[in-house]
Amino acid sequence: MKKVTLSMFFLIIMVSVAFAGELSVTTGAGYTKMVEELCTAYKELSGRKVQEMYGGNIGQQLAQIEAGSGVNVIIVDKGTLESVKTNVKFDTFVPLGKTVLVLAWRKGLSLSSPYDLLYDDVKSVCYPDPKAAIYGRAAFAFLDSSGIKNKIPNKLSQVTTVPQVFSYLVSGEMDAGFVNRVVVRAGKDKIGGFLEIENGYPPLNMVAVVVKGQQVKLEVKSYLDFLKTDKGKEILKKHGVW
Repeated sequence: MKKVTLSMFFLIIMVSVAFAGELSVTTGAGYTKMVEELCTAYKELSGRKVQEMYGGNIGQQLAQIEAGSGVNVIIVDKGTLESVKTNVKFDTFVPLGKTVLVLAWRKGLSLSSPYDLLYDDVKSVCYPDPKAAIYGRAAFAFLDSSGIKNKIPNKLSQVTTVPQVFSYLVSGEMDAGFVNRVVVRAGKDKIGGFLEIENGYPPLNMVAVVVKGQQVKLEVKSYLDFLKTDKGKEILKKHGVW
């Protein structure tokens, strides 16, 4: 009886090793803090390891995956993923929730509508790079659909990322800018205010995406299951995704 039990034990270990593998997660610059918190909570609850790889935009991360970085889970908005040209293939998409574009402004200003950007007291407006950040694309689409873009061409400036937009608002170098819920929730005391814009651009749907061939790994499956738990949803909501 002991031999059978021992044999079964080693069989389970061999199967686990064959299908397990290191979990490696990435995201774009605007969601680094959210994913860091998700990974920390996952490690604490599961006792498993997570390799976290951050830096740059999703296009750069996909290029690194194609070059063999080993990342197997990407947390990103679906629109960004679909807009980037890449040879990386995916086979699992887990919906995480929706988020919105946010217009924020420096201290000393008070806006009640995006159309307040037309007024003379707002002299500069910035947005993230549409080629690299979904909020840049959303901002550009909104400015275009609302007709605001053509009325304030001399006020508009393009920067690189959402955090950079926010830093300009905090320093007062820019009067207003387009960001996400993440940065304004974390630093709302550093700016004059913000408002959410729900229409006028393609929907922002956040997903967890698995690189093709990696979905069989137990670590990957475990992490995806965690994202669906109350704790995972709590962290996502804290960072503006629900």
